Amino acid sequence: MEEYFNKNLSHFVKDFACKNEVIAKFNNRKPISQIEKELTFKISEDSIIQMIWEYLIENNIILLHDPSSKENQQYDIVKKVGRFGKTHFEAVKRNSINDNDYELIDIGKIRSDKNVLNGYDDFERELIEKLPFDDRVYYKNIANKDWRKNG
Repeated sequence: MEEYFNKNLSHFVKDFACKNEVIAKFNNRKPISQIEKELTFKISEDSIIQMIWEYLIENNIILLHDPSSKENQQYDIVKKVGRFGKTHFEAVKRNSINDNDYELIDIGKIRSDKNVLNGYDDFERELIEKLPFDDRVYYKNIANKDWRKNG
């Protein structure tokens, strides 16, 4: 129980102390190695990679499945009151993901061909090499040419 508590406390402290700084530096196209050197509160490279990975997935910058698949549909549960005062719950689609907003990226192919990998700048090359991508196909938001959240 104590180990569980210490692990969660450590994760909370890292998030509180560093997450915004990591994401801000990432959004300014700083490579992971440079982010690690510049942090005010030092954390491991693995923690930085995990924060960036969660950011990319949570903000739909990278999709793990085809944009048109059901895995990418997100719903909110809304409490509604019917005509005669009876309460019920309804699933409402949160945000629709447009197939045309995503391009296919084959990480396995990019990682295996050094000529393709060398075509990327340091920032993108480090992301491809260090983020926990499997060697499979992912979908990247086209609007996020710099790998950041829209808006």
